[in-house]
Amino acid sequence: MVKSDIISATKANRLYWLGRYECRVYLTLHQLNKCFDEMIDGEPDDYTEFWSKLDATGIYKTNEEFTFGMLYDDTNPCSVLSAQKFAMDNAILLREDIMSETLSYLEMSVALLKKCKQEATVNISHLQPVIDWALAFWGSAEQRLQNHKALDIMMIGRNIENLDMQIRFDYPFRRVALAYDSLKRYCKSMSGALDENISSLLDKLITLEQYDLGDNEYKTELIKYVNQLVRV
Repeated sequence: MVKSDIISATKANRLYWLGRYECRVYLTLHQLNKCFDEMIDGEPDDYTEFWSKLDATGIYKTNEEFTFGMLYDDTNPCSVLSAQKFAMDNAILLREDIMSETLSYLEMSVALLKKCKQEATVNISHLQPVIDWALAFWGSAEQRLQNHKALDIMMIGRNIENLDMQIRFDYPFRRVALAYDSLKRYCKSMSGALDENISSLLDKLITLEQYDLGDNEYKTELIKYVNQLVRV
């Protein structure tokens, strides 16, 4: 029997946030690895601006607190452990769709993060398996999700998070424009997924002539619109 491809609003929301949170895990670890290198090699204040882009709460006072907190502080929604837990919470409720094999990558990641937290491990290289499992998660989801609409919703969430992080970390115009185009390609398959007014505003803002992430007002506006773009 072929299952219906109709997706409820609740399930669509879970798929979207599963995509966002799992992408956040991968990208936060990637950026933390760069930040960790700067903290080792740079002057004490070199990474202060880097902190502010990752840690919205601003609660950490030293590089040690920052590294440990951004990895394992499950009271901080910006941390890797928090994002991984949020991803797994959504995935558990979607088990019948993504299958147990796909869920297992998230379960292994949470287990490793908790183990490293208990051992007070702050060496990012010890968390390389979490990065590898994040990539394996996407490969498994693409293989096992039979409902293409469900996969597209997850990919929309993934692309929104990717675009958001690229803007926050001042990626060059070409990378951000490519990320925006990728997001819109996935949205084309989902009628009504985009807020057309917001999309029109972003089309005008994400141009070579307008692009200036050194302008804080422009950057803040861009991030706001990216996070209002999708109706899920």
